[in-house]
Amino acid sequence: MNKEFFKFNHNINLLDILDILNISKDDIVFKRENHFIHPEKIYIEDLVSFENLKKNKLSFFTNMKSNFKNVSSGICIAEEKNFKFLNKNIIKIPFCNPKMGFSKILKKYVTINQQNNEENKIHPLAVVHKTAKIGKNVSIGAYSIICEDVTIEDNTYISERVTISSNCKVGRECFIGAGVVIECTVLNKKVNVAHNTVLGKIGFGFIPENTNTILTPHVGSLVIDEGTNIGSGCTIDRGLIDKTLIGKYVMIDNQVHIGHNCVIGDFCILAGQVGLSGSVVLEKNVILGGDVSVKDNIKIGEGSIIAGASKVFNSFPKASKIGGSPAQDINSWKRLVASQRLSYKKRKKN
Repeated sequence: MNKEFFKFNHNINLLDILDILNISKDDIVFKRENHFIHPEKIYIEDLVSFENLKKNKLSFFTNMKSNFKNVSSGICIAEEKNFKFLNKNIIKIPFCNPKMGFSKILKKYVTINQQNNEENKIHPLAVVHKTAKIGKNVSIGAYSIICEDVTIEDNTYISERVTISSNCKVGRECFIGAGVVIECTVLNKKVNVAHNTVLGKIGFGFIPENTNTILTPHVGSLVIDEGTNIGSGCTIDRGLIDKTLIGKYVMIDNQVHIGHNCVIGDFCILAGQVGLSGSVVLEKNVILGGDVSVKDNIKIGEGSIIAGASKVFNSFPKASKIGGSPAQDINSWKRLVASQRLSYKKRKKN
């Protein structure tokens, strides 16, 4: 494989792919007459989009609108019900969610290469305080600053120009992108933080007093649990007195702001430009579309979905479907929009 910015320097055998997907070699389908597949002899040269699928290349198939009829060779992950649409000369790997399967392979082979050994790689231009506790196989990039009593656990990658303030903890197998600032924060294992994000900064709390107005000191912390992914250019405030809490496997898009003392449940998804004011609670599996704003002290029940660009001023119970400004039950919102459009058409006729 030789993408512009991503490379791997070893061959991937078809058996490796089957192992990642937990698929038996007896399940793959190939219908060329008088020809038997020997997976151990087949190697993947590249990972490509379906339209570019060719011999010894791997892709996945989900989009019936794609130009699949012109693709006649290669190796493809697909649902069994869609095999009939693919050329008989394509080696077909059955998987219930082809895009997810392909994503697993990308994650395995096309990520930053961290060597599996015990030797740390600390750039000579990085500044690491003598009291910092650095685990095994840790990389720290140029111009990064690791302050007093910071803990960085095994197999973690710290990019260039990262600042980690005193007493912070970064768990094992984390990735911290370039330009990230971390203070008053605990990251548990396998947290990914993309470039130029700020974690644990002081929140926007103050008491107005003309020229004497100052930001209230925030003496809480920020805790981010296992497997959470945070995009570029995000800001997450530490708590005022208690903690701001981000749960497990939360997906946070680019340019998201989360205010002080928010509690984000496990498996929540926050799309780009979401803004949460202080002390918002999102229970498990809540999904927020892009550009959603949520007023302070609001609680959104488990499994709820909020449509993009909604402005939320009230709490909602479990499994709510929410939309509009001000946000309401999404069916009520749709009826309101339809009614407004009808009224506009009537006025225009008159």
